[in-house]
Amino acid sequence: PIQPARPQNRGGDPMLRLTFPRVLLIIAALGSALVIQSAILARLGLPGATPDMLLVAVLVIALAAGPLVGTVVGFSAGVLVDIAPPAAGSLGQTAAIYALAGFAIGHAQFEAGRPEFAAVLLVGGVSAAVVLGQAILGTLLGQPEVTWSVVPLFVVTQFVYSALLAFVMIPAIGLLYRGAGDEGRFA
Repeated sequence: PIQPARPQNRGGDPMLRLTFPRVLLIIAALGSALVIQSAILARLGLPGATPDMLLVAVLVIALAAGPLVGTVVGFSAGVLVDIAPPAAGSLGQTAAIYALAGFAIGHAQFEAGRPEFAAVLLVGGVSAAVVLGQAILGTLLGQPEVTWSVVPLFVVTQFVYSALLAFVMIPAIGLLYRGAGDEGRFA
């Protein structure tokens, strides 16, 4: 008889297991980030780009969970951004970019095992790349909102804001993610 294929990571790394408490943590982190971003950060009037706390949450979750979860979480968060008011741009544009960013950072961190300072810089760099990717995609799709004279300012400020947010969010989400697993460390 033919046996069904078994997953390669059967019982492997416990950080890669997606348990129900981890799913609840991911949903709570994304919901909280969206509310804080739209209710508080968008109204601060900071110079340059608005800090994208939802993107940073996606990237930090991808650091903790790996590329597959990072891709799914990135796509889900991008759909939230695409449908949340004021929705500007094409439906699915942000979802595709966030999914790619979640995959990239989840894969890079999963392969390289970087220390925390490097992870903070990695989150800042990927966030800056997302801003640049959104500007390029917006130009290709003919969106008039893209102003290339301010894109460099947005890229630099998004890097700084995302690195600062990541400095706080990496230890917090990392601790909660480990504790929400089935290893029983903090549960």
